[in-house]
Amino acid sequence: MTKLFAINAGMSFFAVVKAENEKEVLTILVNRELEEQEDFGIRAHIDDFSIEGLYGDFFHDEKGSFIEGHILDYPRHIRKMSTKERDTYIQSHVEKNARSFWGEHPFYAELYLREFKKYKAVEKEVGNTFRPHFSDEFYFITAKLIITETDWYGEDFQIIEIDLTDRNYQLIFEFTLEE
Repeated sequence: MTKLFAINAGMSFFAVVKAENEKEVLTILVNRELEEQEDFGIRAHIDDFSIEGLYGDFFHDEKGSFIEGHILDYPRHIRKMSTKERDTYIQSHVEKNARSFWGEHPFYAELYLREFKKYKAVEKEVGNTFRPHFSDEFYFITAKLIITETDWYGEDFQIIEIDLTDRNYQLIFEFTLEE
């Protein structure tokens, strides 16, 4: 039976979807995001191996981000390391964080890390236009994880079933001032 669902992502995104269940709603949303503008959407975010892309979500250790504030410098505990030690330390944490992100899909973590290594190998070449080679399934699984496990929309993400069987309205959100 087809139902209505609200997708709420705070101020940045709200939609109503007709679907059978929440899993189908998420599938519709992921496919919509993957069809968005190629240069700015979730697909470009996945392909971006800079700290501003998906790679940046893995660029941290237990103490926080490897980039200190907006000054694009390493935190003190990283600056103290030799260049080789720092590179090894950062890469090991990026790999650990990527594996954790894909969790139940370890193959995709290894695929991502393999493509990252290819990118690093050609990064300094003049006119580098490296594009990773990921399958549609990889993009789908990764986009789904980004939407549900990160702050892609900048706020809490919810799928709410709309049920009008008992009344002709359903309150989704109400802002009240506490006195």
